[in-house]
Amino acid sequence: MPEPFLGDGLIFEDSLPLVWTPGALPQDAALVRLNADNHQLLGAESSLDEVRVHEALKDESPALLHELQRLEFKLNVLLRLTAELARRTSAAPAVRRIKLSSVGLELLGEDSPPIGSTGMLDLYINATLPQALKLPAIIVGNRARADGEPASQMQFSGLSDQVVDLIEKLIFRHHRRLVAGSRVPPAAARVR
Repeated sequence: MPEPFLGDGLIFEDSLPLVWTPGALPQDAALVRLNADNHQLLGAESSLDEVRVHEALKDESPALLHELQRLEFKLNVLLRLTAELARRTSAAPAVRRIKLSSVGLELLGEDSPPIGSTGMLDLYINATLPQALKLPAIIVGNRARADGEPASQMQFSGLSDQVVDLIEKLIFRHHRRLVAGSRVPPAAARVR
């Protein structure tokens, strides 16, 4: 059952590395810089997911398309190696269960900060990218779920419309992958 503070859109449920740091919300130039960094990170994350044959390339030779695919594969390997090196040199944050919407996040399982507290969520949205999405947030609620597990309800503050739009697209891609995965028949059913 969706929580009202998460809004009416799709909700991304997953276990992701996350850090909550209590503190003042960013203002002015710091908020502008934070939104620019988030916009860049979300754009990079979406480009990792996309596989498109651009109109300009559809008439090109198969050899050129093969070479471009080979280069893309090499870049993906480099990204994964870079992310792995970054993980080894810095302490990885704990993986936490979350429900994410474009306006807020519910953090499951752990004592909740007091309502009205402010701070920064560092959410690692893709294992290939060692950079965190930085989400200024306000604790708007604490609850015990039906199973007794505590949950902190956080509403984002100061995100630009462009960043909110990219978070919605991230959630939609996640939802689309889940739907596509549920349509794949079990391995035993495919083998004849």
